Amino acid sequence: MLRRHRAIRTQTTNSSHRVRKDRGSVLMLMPVAVLIMFVLGAITVDLTAVRAGQQDLVAAATDAANDAATAGLDETAFRSGRGYQLDPTRVWLIAVEALATKGILDNLESGPDVTINPDGSVTVSLAKRVPHLFARAIPGAPDDQLVKASVTAAVQQR
Repeated sequence: MLRRHRAIRTQTTNSSHRVRKDRGSVLMLMPVAVLIMFVLGAITVDLTAVRAGQQDLVAAATDAANDAATAGLDETAFRSGRGYQLDPTRVWLIAVEALATKGILDNLESGPDVTINPDGSVTVSLAKRVPHLFARAIPGAPDDQLVKASVTAAVQQR
């Protein structure tokens, strides 16, 4: 009976010795895993900031196009019976005023492109640079990204 007890004890000692050897490899992988999580989190935050900037640009272009299509009516042409026509100068001024009200006019890459289409709709195209938050720390990575938005609005006539 004593021999069996010693054999079991020897096996237990060998298995606990193996566990002590393997413990260091897990500790070496943890800093790498944490670093990977930080990098993925930084990429996620940067892409979310760019997406939010693009959505703000689309919202501003939508407001400007809607305002320009509805308030850009050439009243003289309408009252003289020539139908619904847009005044190009008025359309551009109203679009720029809507963008200035949103506070986005100063952040644009170039002036807003306001176009009156042949069907009477108004297209507003905008472009601006959205800064990255974390990619600036990486050498060679771009500091910002160019986002664009183009929205067309038309007045439905009865």
